[in-house]
Amino acid sequence: MARILIVDDEVHVVGALRRLLRREGFSIEVALNGQEAIEKLATFEADVVISDFRMRGMNGLELLGQVLRIAPRAARVLISGHADLSGGSESGVISHFISKPWDDDRLVADVRALLGAQGPGPGQGSATSGT
Repeated sequence: MARILIVDDEVHVVGALRRLLRREGFSIEVALNGQEAIEKLATFEADVVISDFRMRGMNGLELLGQVLRIAPRAARVLISGHADLSGGSESGVISHFISKPWDDDRLVADVRALLGAQGPGPGQGSATSGT
């Protein structure tokens, strides 16, 4: 089962993403800010980290830069309605960008594609087989 860490400081967004991805069979952890996400990664080996861009404290681009250093195998997804991506995708910090509001089917397909592109990783069985 693929493991996903969702990071957003808006509780309703975290809840919506958690329900959607859990329904698809993924193991989900959540964090409400960048520092909490880094702490979670010490014990939760995420295959994908999905982070909002605009958060209090550390923004999503800064967080995903740290994720790249501490969990380089994890796919890094930035999700935002109004992100400044300057340097993010060019430097390899962002694996994928998703616009808010997102389409549920497209988001799930994008996550599955990222998992398939990584190949089986730690804790990741056959995440791309049926739902």
